[in-house]
Parts: sequence; C-alpha cells; structure tokens
Amino acid sequence: MAGSVGMCGRLNTSLDPADLADELGASLVPHAFSERYNVPPGSTIPILVDRPDAGGVIERRLEPARWGLVPGWAKDLRAGFRAFNARAETAAVKPTFRAAFGARRCVVPVRGYYEWEVRATGSTGGGTADAPGRGSTPEKTPWLMESAAHPLLLMAGLFEFRRLSAEEQEAAGADPAAASGWLVSATVLTTEARGHLREVHDRMPVMLTRTQMDEWLAPERGSAEAGALLSAVIAGFDPAAVVRRTVSPAVGNVRNDGPELVEPQG
Repeated sequence: MAGSVGMCGRLNTSLDPADLADELGASLVPHAFSERYNVPPGSTIPILVDRPDAGGVIERRLEPARWGLVPGWAKDLRAGFRAFNARAETAAVKPTFRAAFGARRCVVPVRGYYEWEVRATGSTGGGTADAPGRGSTPEKTPWLMESAAHPLLLMAGLFEFRRLSAEEQEAAGADPAAASGWLVSATVLTTEARGHLREVHDRMPVMLTRTQMDEWLAPERGSAEAGALLSAVIAGFDPAAVVRRTVSPAVGNVRNDGPELVEPQG
C-alpha cells in the first residue's frame, strides 16, 4: 500500500433525495436540497431507515442526518466530529455506538466517496512510501470510488437522536437534521479495505447489496444478529463491485464543491 491518511471522510451526495427515495422505495422527509460533490463530516447527508410511523407501522424513510454520530447522552454536540466513522470490528461494544448498533441501523446512499493515496516524492534516500526518507514530500492523489453497476453506493451506518437545548436549537438554524428539536446524526461503518481499494487506503466503508440493505435495516434484528450479518457482508464483499478514478486535487479543499471536481483526470 502506498500509505494512507484518515478514513472515509468525504462524500459525493449529488443525487437528488427525491430520486433516491424513488430508487430505494422510501418515503421522503422533505427538506431543502442542493447538489453537493464534496461533503465533509458535520454536513447533512441522506440516511435510509426503517422506523415506525405514528400508527406503529414500520415505514422506510429517506431523511436528513448530520454526519457524525452524537449519542443521546453526549453533553456536547461536538462529539459527532470524532464519530463520523465507526469501526465494524468494535462498533457493537463501543459506548458511543453500542445502542445504535442494536436498534438504530441505517444505510447511507451516496454517489461515491473519496480517499487520498499518499506517496512520498523527492526523498533523499533511506525510506519507503510508508516510512519516507529524509527530505521527502508527500504526494496526495484523490480517488473517487463509485459502484461498478449502479448509480449509487449503499454504505452501512448507524444513527442516533439527541434532544437539543433551546440554545442548541437556535445555533442549528435551518439545519434539516435538527428541525424537530432533536438532532438526527449518523456514522458510516468501516472495515479493512479489500482488493484494489487497499492500494489507496487501508480502510473502506462497509458496502451493501440491495438484499443486504433490507436485512441490515430490519428493526427486529438485535445486536447479535446484526453482528453476524455484518461479518457475512464483509466476508462476502467483492472489490470488483467498486470502481475508482482519480479526480481533481481541488477536492482536497472543502470550500470547493461543484461538478468539475469529479471530472476524470489525465
């Protein structure tokens, strides 16, 4: 592997939620939408959930969430900035994610996600890509990962609710993830990268098929069943289901957010 930084920390959510809801057979929680090609943690992302409606009937919904899970017991909303990813190996037991793993699982449908391949250049000797030599300069190449056969990737996630104080509600402003007086937040599960994806980064999101999506969302599954399903999903993942291509280095700056970012390079 050529070296790595961070984990799954940038998304392409340029697909219209109305189109996503139709594609995934879900009702849509209405909210303002703008195409986004460079979405960092702390931003609004779409999540797919199976939740009971007012009459207690399970309904599949596509709704907005803040990327970065904030447990209901968290004293500070900034906890979410440390929890935009959850390691699949430990999510079922970590206090931040444990309750959600057993009862509040979601799917994060996106156009794609970005990772940066890091290589050392200009070394004066004595190093490798993972341990550069003296005088080396890291060269970061951004890659966009997309589904090989479908217009979107389905990433396994967890979500939570936290009641907002009056001050927090005021600070949230027009954030659609906080419109109800409760903050809806989410995290993306990650695992060890497989196949060609490992050439870019040592971690990857846990990605689901349509059948696995239905099984992951099923609210009747408890933590043990969800854990067994997660292990099976990871073991059966085919790296050929994901394609990758280099994109503009401008994606490294979160202030850049337009379709030109995903134009093929080279």
